[in-house]
Order: sequence, then C-alpha cells, then structure tokens
Amino acid sequence: MFSFISRFCKEFRSEQSGSLSVEAVFAFPMLLWAATGTYTFFDAYKAQNATYRANYTISDMLSRETNSIDYNYISGLYKVYRYMTNADAEDSWIRVSELVCVSDCADEANRVLAFDWSRGVNGARDLTDQDFAFYADKIPLLAQGDRLVLIETSLRYKPPFANALVSFPARDLVSHVVTRPRFAPQIVWDPSYDPSDGGTHADGSEDTST
Repeated sequence: MFSFISRFCKEFRSEQSGSLSVEAVFAFPMLLWAATGTYTFFDAYKAQNATYRANYTISDMLSRETNSIDYNYISGLYKVYRYMTNADAEDSWIRVSELVCVSDCADEANRVLAFDWSRGVNGARDLTDQDFAFYADKIPLLAQGDRLVLIETSLRYKPPFANALVSFPARDLVSHVVTRPRFAPQIVWDPSYDPSDGGTHADGSEDTST
C-alpha cells in the first residue's frame, strides 16, 4: 500500500498534461483588465498633455500682441484650442484674464490683485476680483503695477472604456497658464463688440465674423 501511494504521488508530481481552458478562465480577465487599463490611463494623460500644449500655444500668441484685442480675437484663440485638442464645442471653453498687482506686491499672502478685464468663451463666466480667493496661489509674485495674463482652458474628457472596472467617470481637464506681455506693458481690451447685444458693434453695425 505504501509503495502504491508513493508511486502515485511521484506520478502526480511529474504529470504535465492538462487543459488550457482552466488557465484561460483565470488569465483572460486579468489580461483584459491590463489592456483596457493601460489604454485608458495613457489616453487620459495624452488628452491632458494636449490641453496644456494648446494652452501654451494660445498663451504665446496672446503675449506677442501689441494692439488691442476684442471678443472676436479670443473666439479665434478658442478655435485654435479646439483644433489642437480635437474638442467638441459642447465639451470645452477658454477664459482670458489680465490682472495687475495693486499693492503689497512682495507679500504673497497680503498682496492686492485686481483684474483689468476678463472674458470667457463658450459658456465660461468672466472673473471678478472676488475670485482671487481661488486664483491667488496660481499667480506668481510680480511688481506693483505690473500685469500678467491668465489663460484658462477646459476640456471634458470621456474615457474610452467608461464602464470598465479600471476606468473612471468623465471629468474636466482644466489648465491654467500665466504669461507676461512680451512687447507691450499690457494687453488692452477693446469692448466695442459685445456678443450679448445680438452681434452688433458699439457703432450699431452688425457683426459679420464667423
């Protein structure tokens, strides 16, 4: 009896035959999870990188302006942003704001900042001085009377595998870039065109831009 049991154990230990279906049942879900997870997270970082690249591009364009800009100009920047990120109109917006340091500029905690102007495109609201409670830590130190331009972009990212175990819900990829006017002390806002008045200019002429 002992020899039979010993022989059976040796044969069982050396046995290498079997069915791959059992291993596949365990391995396939893990492989599927790894493949979808890798693709999803890579795609998310790719989309976030695209939003920052587009923001830096329109920030550089704006920083080189020496003439006044208007709503049509910012709408043009928004079109550039959408082109670079392949974003839909209902899932994205941009906002451009120019700010100035009024006093106590060397004290980051107590300095007084103010907006010269702020304009949002495609549903983004204009910022007010009360919003500095949120934006103060995003603004670097600057000299009194000096001006910076804050460009914000937002893209609604929808993961490709929204219902997968490794995925996450849709989220807004928001970027903030601060730049300094390069060739002029400030970028002047031209209020002659206001889209809220039905597309007419201050002189009463209709807007013909696309």
